[in-house]
This record gives sequence, structure tokens and C-alpha cells, in this order.
Amino acid sequence: MSHNKLEIPTFTQHCKLICRHANYPLIFIIPLIITFSINLLIQFRLYTVEKYVLEITALIVLAGFLLICLVRFVLTKKIFFIWAGCLLLVFFIREIHPPGSSAGVYLGILVLFYITHKHYHQFFDYFQDTRLINLIAIGFFTYFVSVTIDQRIWKFIPGEEIAHVPLEESLEVIGHLLIGYALAFASNKYSIQMDFDQKFSL
Repeated sequence: MSHNKLEIPTFTQHCKLICRHANYPLIFIIPLIITFSINLLIQFRLYTVEKYVLEITALIVLAGFLLICLVRFVLTKKIFFIWAGCLLLVFFIREIHPPGSSAGVYLGILVLFYITHKHYHQFFDYFQDTRLINLIAIGFFTYFVSVTIDQRIWKFIPGEEIAHVPLEESLEVIGHLLIGYALAFASNKYSIQMDFDQKFSL
């Protein structure tokens, strides 16, 4: 079957195909455990990394995984790694904090995931990888938790004023590590020749 003749699933079908690989307990529980553990270390003065160190670390992590994605594209010619590099670049720009970067991150992510839907056959193999799906999901939920901390949503919790800056920055770095590792070392284990009709009957 030619890639060009593959039927593109509806948005709902596409979501079902991806979500069926998700381990929801891990996706939600792991970031919360990480958050609780780091907060505890901060409260007991066992973790005292400065904000600027964490911000530089985030840039290094993103740049490193972006470079790996570009190298893998050169070696494999797989468009997935250009897409992955663009996603990491969006986060990298966000870490530099230019004006309007917050809105730009969300818009960039939406555009990139829209591309995966419209060019489904280019990404199908990769998004059938359970490890990739779960690492990205855990990374995004970790990043989401960091955003809520940055917005001071949890300021009613005792000790929040001490922990919120290092905790938020640390969770961002961890989110970037999870997403970057998942993308840079992704593998297309599944054949594009799989029976689509069977996969759509969920």
C-alpha cells in the first residue's frame, strides 16, 4: 500500500489510536510524586539550586536533544525528527522568555500537532510506540504542573512562597528531559502496512 493512498483518520479516530497506548495512572501519578518529592527537599533545605542554574540547564537540555533530533534526521531522513526538533525549538524559545513567548508556545504546539494529524501517514509508526506516548504525556503533564506553580495557584499551601520558584523551574527541566528524550530517541517499531480498519474499530 502506498503512503499517499492511506486513508487519513478523523480527529476522533486519531486521538483514540494514540490514547489507547497511554498509561493514565503513570501519566498523572509520576509528575505528582516528583512534585511532592522536590517540594519536600526544598522545604527541608536539602535542595537549594539557584533559579539561573536551572534556567541555563533547561536551555542546555533542550539544545542537546534538538541537536540529536537534527543528527537523526540527517541519518534517517525521517520527517518525524524535523517535527520533533521544531517542538523542542518552541520550548527553547519559551525558555529565553521573549515578549509573547507564552502564547507563542501554545500556538506552536497546536500547529505542530495539527501537522501530525494532517500528515498522519508520516508519523503513524512513531505514535504507535507506547514508550514515546507515555514519556511525552508525562513530560507535558509535568510541564503543566510547573505552569500552575508559576501562576501561584497553590499559594494557599504552607511553605509555597519558599518552594514555588525552584520547584517550578525544576519541573520545567524534568518536563524538557522527558519530552526531549522521548523525541530524540523515538523509534518506528510498527509497520505502516498495518490494518487501519482494525485499528479504527475501537
